[in-house]
Formats: sequence, structure tokens, C-alpha cells
Amino acid sequence: MNSRLLTIVTAVVVVLGLLAFAGYRLLMPAVFTPQLSGYADQPTLGEQNAPVKLILFENFMCDHCKAFEERVFPQLKREYIDTGRVEVYYVNLAWGSEQAVLAGMAGECAYRQDADAFWPFKTALYEAQGQWQTVDDLVAVATAIPGLTPVDLRDCIEEGRYAAEVQRDLELGDQVGVTGTPSVVIGTRGFEAPTLEVLRAAVEEELDN
Repeated sequence: MNSRLLTIVTAVVVVLGLLAFAGYRLLMPAVFTPQLSGYADQPTLGEQNAPVKLILFENFMCDHCKAFEERVFPQLKREYIDTGRVEVYYVNLAWGSEQAVLAGMAGECAYRQDADAFWPFKTALYEAQGQWQTVDDLVAVATAIPGLTPVDLRDCIEEGRYAAEVQRDLELGDQVGVTGTPSVVIGTRGFEAPTLEVLRAAVEEELDN
């Protein structure tokens, strides 16, 4: 890791830690009251006019998020996203380590390089969880994703081009009181590590309303 990137990553880790501490102490009583206008620049999946909006908070280093991505999200996608009833907003919370911050920046870079490519890149990062540690590893994951240019992705990560967006994502989590991942917001209710059955019930209730 070059010195410039190390400086950027270290600064981001410190700021994220301070934001997370403030969020836990001050905002936990007001859990999950999102203002959707703050999510306009997040990756989205599904129809814009879908009647139900779902916000998914994850961390690329989180093993529970990997399990959610493998066991819950594909069925949720088939039943509600692909059928035009749910639109998903994605927020990655880069908690805990330099690797989490690097992965968060890689996700931001991928999204801005090709919005459609972000979703298969996200899936590939979870599939390879535990196998990537460095920028080289993250770029290697991107080589199999159509729409992504690995050289450009490397430059973007190493420059810390979207470090501010990584910080902003954590602020979005703080605003609704997220303290664990994966967390899901549907309407004005939040669920930590929900099962498919719990999400089905919540979505169906929103649809009925």
C-alpha cells in the first residue's frame, strides 16, 4: 500500500470510528427513522416507481452479511425486486478495519464506473470474502465483472477518490441508529439480520398500506 493511500485510509478509519461512537450514543433511542431524500446517490436496484422502498445496510467484511447475501437476498430479489414491488437502496458501512474501508471505496468506485456493474461486483466481493486483503485483491475480483475496467478501478481506490462517500454512508447509518449489519429498513421500521420470513411480512404489510 503506497503512503498516500495509507494516509487516506488511516484518516477515514479515524473519522468513521468517531462518527460511529457518536451515533451509538446519541441516536440509538431514535432507531430507524430514515429520510429517503438522503439516499438519492446510493446504488439502487429495482423499479423507481416500486411502491415499497427498502434500505439495506451491510459491511463487506461482515460474515452475517455474506450469509444474508447468499440465503436471503436472492429470494427477496426474485419475489419483490424483479416483480417491480420493491426498490432497494444499498449502503455499505465500512466499520472496523482498513480492509473494510478499502472495500467500501472499491464499491463506491465500481458504482460510479458502472452503476449496473455494482451489483455483481458486490456479490463477487461477498463470494470471495476472506480472500481479499489488498487493492490488488479487490481489483482481481473486478476483472470478472463486465462493465468494470480494473486499471481505472485501481486508480480510483488508490487515489481515495470517493473517501468522502464512504464516510457519508456511515453517517446515513448513524442517522437511523444502525448498530449491526446486515440491517434493513422498510418504511419506518428497522430489522437487524432479518430472516426472509420477517422481510416478507414487512413488505406485504407495506404493500397492503
